[in-house]
Amino acid sequence: MPQEIKRERKSNQSMMHPKRSHWNEAPLSPCPIPDISDDELVSISVRDLNRTLKLRGLTRDEIVRMKQRRRTLKNRGYAASCRIKRIEQKDELETEKSQEWRDMEAMHDETVRLQDEVEKLRRNYEALRKFAVSKKIPLPQEMDMM
Repeated sequence: MPQEIKRERKSNQSMMHPKRSHWNEAPLSPCPIPDISDDELVSISVRDLNRTLKLRGLTRDEIVRMKQRRRTLKNRGYAASCRIKRIEQKDELETEKSQEWRDMEAMHDETVRLQDEVEKLRRNYEALRKFAVSKKIPLPQEMDMM
C-alpha cells in the first residue's frame, strides 16, 4: 500500500477517534442505574448483582448493559494489574541483569588478575631455573620437566 494512502487512512482514523488523555477514560455506555457506582459494580458478587438488578425492575436490555459494563470494568482492572505486574517483573529482571553483569565483570577482573599472577610466577620459575642451570645446581626431576 503506498505511503500516501497509509498516511491518509491514519489521519482519518485519528479524526474519528481523537486520542484519549488517559487509557482509563474510554467511553462506556451510561449506567442504567445511576445510584450504583463503578466501584460497587465491580466489587459486588454476581448473585447480589443479579438480585439487585431484578429487584429494581430493569428491562432485559438494561440488565445486559449493566452486566457488560461490569465485565468491561473488571477487564480494565485485570489489564491494569497485568500492566503493573509486567512493569514490576521487568524492573526485577533488569536489576538481576545488572547484578549478573557486575558479577561477570568481577569474575573477568579476577581471571585477568590470576592470569597475570600465573605469568609472573612462570617468569620467576624460568629465571630461577636458568640461574640454577647456569650455576650447575641440580634440579629435582619433576621441576626440570616444567
